[in-house]
Amino acid sequence: MRLAFVAALLLALAGTAAAQPLAGDPPTRMPIGGVLLVNPTAVLERSRTGQALIRANRLARERLVAEGEQISSAFEREERALAARRSVLSRDEFAEIAAEFDERVRAARAEQDRRAAQLTREEEERERAFAESLNPIYAEIMRDTGAAAILDLRDVVLANTVLDITAEVIRRLDARQLDQGEAGD
Repeated sequence: MRLAFVAALLLALAGTAAAQPLAGDPPTRMPIGGVLLVNPTAVLERSRTGQALIRANRLARERLVAEGEQISSAFEREERALAARRSVLSRDEFAEIAAEFDERVRAARAEQDRRAAQLTREEEERERAFAESLNPIYAEIMRDTGAAAILDLRDVVLANTVLDITAEVIRRLDARQLDQGEAGD
């Protein structure tokens, strides 16, 4: 009798485990008020669209840094040339040229700082737009599963991994991008 009970319990547990979705697959149906979880950072880093955004941001930063290095090199060459002329210039002439040079260096640095701040704002705006572009996917998953909410997984202390829909969001986002790419070809 005891053996039959243990066997029945094991069979029941095996059936329950088999019915559970795999990690990353959204639950097929949730009780009313159910909550799903997503890691937006992982969606950005692992989706094709997010990776393209990250690459574009990185390339823009690299271009700005390269431009800054070129400007700096040009100023260094000019400074060396100015230092070489110091002995042939009067003190007043040198001071006037040095002050003008210093003003141009300061203006160039201020412009590079302004452009770096603008680039940061543009990157933040592109990432915000990316995050907002996920809302239709989230809404679709909520409709498909009956979930009442989707929360940021990074804000959750402990949860069942079955509730994590990050992989499904990435799959749907990438599929949409492929569909749009094929439609545009």
